[in-house]
Amino acid sequence: MLNESRPGAPGPLDPSLSDNDLAQLARSDEAKVRAGAAAHPNTPLTLILKLARDEANSVRAGVARNPRRDIPEEVFRELASDKAPDVVFALIANDAVPDSVIARVMRGKHKDAIGPAKARLAKKGGGMTGLLGALRS
Repeated sequence: MLNESRPGAPGPLDPSLSDNDLAQLARSDEAKVRAGAAAHPNTPLTLILKLARDEANSVRAGVARNPRRDIPEEVFRELASDKAPDVVFALIANDAVPDSVIARVMRGKHKDAIGPAKARLAKKGGGMTGLLGALRS
C-alpha cells in the first residue's frame, strides 16, 4: 500500500487505494500511517475531518498537506492556529489552502511562519495587496 521509493522513509500512498483501504489506514495505531491517509487526496472527507483532530502532529500536518479543494475552510482555519509548527508550515506550502487562512497564520503564535506566509501571499500577487496592507496596519 505504501510506495517505497525512498530508502528509509515511506513514500506516498498508492494513488489507486480504495475508500475502504484508506479508512483502514486512517484507523492505524501508527501515526505515520494515519498521516499518509490524511494527506491522500482520495481519503473520504469524513475521515479527513476526524484526522484533522488527531492527537499526532504528523497526522494533522498530513491533513494540512492534503491537496483536496473541498476540505472546508474551517478545518484549515483550525489548523492555522495549531500548536505544532509542522502543521502550520504544511498549510503554507499547500496551494489548496485559501489565502485567508494563510493571512490568519501571519497573526498566529508561530512568528517564524510569518515570513513564509507573506512570501506565499506575495507569490500569488494580484488581489492580495489589500489583504496584506490591512494586516500591516
